[in-house]
Amino acid sequence: MKNLTKLLLVLTTFGFASCEESKGFKEGNITVTVKLDEISSGTAVLEVLPSGPKRLQLDTVQIGENGVVSFAHLAAKTAFYSVYVPGYEGEIQFMANPGDSIEISGNVNALYATCKIGGTAENERLDSLVTFLKAAKYYTDSLQRVFKAAEAKQLHHALMNEFQQLYGNVKRKEETFVKGYITRNLGQYSNLIAVNSLNKDRHKTTYLLVDSALLKNHPNNEDVLKYHEIIAQVFASSVGGIAPDFSLLNLENKQVNLSDFKGKYVLLDFWATWCNPCIKEIPNLVNIKEEFKDKPFEIISICIDKNSKSSVKSWQRIIEKFNGDSWVQLYDTEGKETRRKYNIQHFPTLLLIDPSGEIVEAGNHLRGENISRVIKGYLGNE
Repeated sequence: MKNLTKLLLVLTTFGFASCEESKGFKEGNITVTVKLDEISSGTAVLEVLPSGPKRLQLDTVQIGENGVVSFAHLAAKTAFYSVYVPGYEGEIQFMANPGDSIEISGNVNALYATCKIGGTAENERLDSLVTFLKAAKYYTDSLQRVFKAAEAKQLHHALMNEFQQLYGNVKRKEETFVKGYITRNLGQYSNLIAVNSLNKDRHKTTYLLVDSALLKNHPNNEDVLKYHEIIAQVFASSVGGIAPDFSLLNLENKQVNLSDFKGKYVLLDFWATWCNPCIKEIPNLVNIKEEFKDKPFEIISICIDKNSKSSVKSWQRIIEKFNGDSWVQLYDTEGKETRRKYNIQHFPTLLLIDPSGEIVEAGNHLRGENISRVIKGYLGNE
């Protein structure tokens, strides 16, 4: 199941880890029965997924003459699993809750193409998702082959518009199918796989819905908690999220917390002393501070820089040069306190937070003279 493997690899890349220890195989609360065609000897292996770079092998069982192999595993939580046959390509991946009886079938020579997963309602739904994704992949692969063949003959220009339209159509159908799969059963565990086939920037709402529903249905599951942690980080500086609190020292070496400014609009300005665009932005911040000095508004500039006396001195000199001490100036050594929390990828990064702590604006439009217009839209009636 190469396509599903890719989706699970995304989870592994994000850092999901299931450290589940096998406690017994002869008796278990999860049973897995596999019927394999075109094989009557050898062994099959059961593994738990994902387990970071190293999979955790749970059991190896002899395949019967009729191609049937059975596993019994004692599990404490919901998890993803894999069954494969050494010496043959591909694997069958599925999910199981404690108490589930899983039924799987497939041809050993083409496990990915022929596998069928059942035994529980969610695995049957997962099978429908995998079947659709396989069909979509086969179709787009065939389009790619046709296009490459035309490209080799310098005929691809005539096919470009048609190719893009066909490719776009199947991708839109894929998105619609996946979103339907997710929203019909928001709390299902297999959404951990499904959601990762959607673009994060375009489908932020779906990612957040999956997060909240999984936390409700699987509050103590390690994979769900890890997903929640990663989603919080990925969307940390996105509009609609709650700005994470922080605690940093100011110019007077006094502790300042973001929560100290609750009830005000706050413009967060992440910058660095070596960043020329950041320094060019400071005069705009001076003007903004003056313009809205009588409003419930504050600027907090956070310099993310090296852990060195020279960097701190540069920070202080720049602030003094531009009279930047009229608003809150904080120093975050190596970004240890805020960079990860706010997913800062570049400088400057500016965010506008409302009095409740929600991020209401983020992006490059919060720069230059445009900052005034944006902030005025929120503070005009204050």
